[in-house]
Amino acid sequence: MAEFPEGNPGEFPLDPTSNVGKFRLVYGDTQSTPYDPVEPGFQNYTELSDAEIEAFLTTGGDSINRAIGYYYLSLAGQAALISKSVKDYDLTVDNTKRPAELRALAQWWFDQADNDDSISAEEGFEIVPTGTSSDSFIPEGTIPIWGRKYVWSRFR
Repeated sequence: MAEFPEGNPGEFPLDPTSNVGKFRLVYGDTQSTPYDPVEPGFQNYTELSDAEIEAFLTTGGDSINRAIGYYYLSLAGQAALISKSVKDYDLTVDNTKRPAELRALAQWWFDQADNDDSISAEEGFEIVPTGTSSDSFIPEGTIPIWGRKYVWSRFR
């Protein structure tokens, strides 16, 4: 891979069929500028490099929604590190709520991923033995079932 001068290198033009391209389209990180000198097939994106997106996709199990949720968690952590409230006479700057809002966004994306998982999961029906025909002892006071052994003393 070529050396890039700075920024967030990514494949250009954007491939909407790849997971990285889908992530960029769903999240909205589609703006890019060409490198100087021009690197064929790559440009500098606004927020994330392709390598960072691939890391979030790996963490999210290749789920686009879950990967975006992990990215928002990362943003919440960064915002928590720099959050502060400043008040000077009639001017107030308060960005202490930003981490909670970013965590709420992350949770929304995780819920979307869970919803996608439940829709795509196949329903199944399985017949399993319930234990009603076994020869084991059952405790006193239970409903009698034919073929079971009952004890009135402590079972060891």
